[in-house]
Amino acid sequence: MGEEKDPEKKKKKSKSKDAKDPEDPDKKKKKKKSKDKEVLDEKPKDAKKDKKDKKKKKNKDKSDDGDESPAVISEDEEPKKSKKKEKTSKPDSFKKPKGPKIELFEAAPGKVPTDGAKKYGDVTAPALQKKCKKLYKLLNFDPWNNARRFDDDDLCDYAMDNPEPCTIKFEFDGFSGCIYPLSMCYALNASRDTVEAVYDAFPPAVKETDWWIGTPYHYAGAYGANAEVVRFLVQKDPKGVEVINYYGRTALHMGALFSAPTASMEVLCSKYPEACQIMDKDGYIPLHLACENGAESAVVLMLVNTYPPSVYATAQYGMTPLHYAASQNARLSVIRVLLDSTGGDNTICKTTDLLGNTSLHMALMGLAPLDVIQALVGFCPETVWMKSQKGELPLQIAERKRAPAETLQLLEKVMEQVLVGESS
Repeated sequence: MGEEKDPEKKKKKSKSKDAKDPEDPDKKKKKKKSKDKEVLDEKPKDAKKDKKDKKKKKNKDKSDDGDESPAVISEDEEPKKSKKKEKTSKPDSFKKPKGPKIELFEAAPGKVPTDGAKKYGDVTAPALQKKCKKLYKLLNFDPWNNARRFDDDDLCDYAMDNPEPCTIKFEFDGFSGCIYPLSMCYALNASRDTVEAVYDAFPPAVKETDWWIGTPYHYAGAYGANAEVVRFLVQKDPKGVEVINYYGRTALHMGALFSAPTASMEVLCSKYPEACQIMDKDGYIPLHLACENGAESAVVLMLVNTYPPSVYATAQYGMTPLHYAASQNARLSVIRVLLDSTGGDNTICKTTDLLGNTSLHMALMGLAPLDVIQALVGFCPETVWMKSQKGELPLQIAERKRAPAETLQLLEKVMEQVLVGESS
């Protein structure tokens, strides 16, 4: 058997050699011709012309555009392009709203605490230790506990008579790290007289920050200081309102995050309106924080009026201020402010987050009251037929969340109206 196979292989090899031998000189010639561009281009050009002529004849009946593209598109490439279009194209209801151009800025590096500050534990002099202990007792209160409040008058008198302890940082209960008494005064909502007495004892404390909340400005925003003591800060340190804390937030961010009084927010916003365009480390601007944390409609209106395009800005997960307000059960007045600020542009309601949820989806998941659902549906009825990435319609979410019968009836009614309108 081995002897029979050998001659066959030899024959095949000889045939392949014979087939290749006449081609070898042609290949050599082609390699030589590649140096000459004129000879090389003759055949490809003719072939391209033939293909173009055939394509023009085929496409005359299909399209009347008459556009001539310089590149030749093969039949194999055309379906690939159509597939790409199918992937990238989305229904109109899922397109993000155009809106005005949004200009937001990333926060500058945050201010860091001063090195070498004197701390309570570093005090060795017995007389000063005694004074520090007294001041510590006057300030060591939980700002959120209204049942146990500090004595504002006692603190004011003691700071005026004993200014030296105000130059030392303390580590108060419930606070991470050490802060100056001036910052603690803003956390406790001390009076203007007390704040002034503590400031006069050690003015550099107004510029000091910590790693967690920030400067006295940030404490004022975080703990809802009244407008009078915020104005005091503006007088003593006008540029302090622009300072960024470790998390990339200004005092306005902190006020929006912790629902500071409207009057205090107005002072902060008027002194540094650019803060409305600053994104913190999580991508939030003050309007996002305000809508997510139950701010009053007056605060939301002020932030929107300060920078109107902010209503279209997206933060984490592609959520707009309207998403946050709807999901956190905001009052109808807040929803109205956000909708009215668009000038009737209902595409704001069609904006979807990364999970495909509109503000209506979020409102239903958050069990928003009927008047909020009515406002959202009335502003943009088409959203009742928009599905999330899970494939859920607003009605299906409402049923899953066991929404009231009135909400279900409203969604069903609007769904029918939209269908009738499209068919007509």
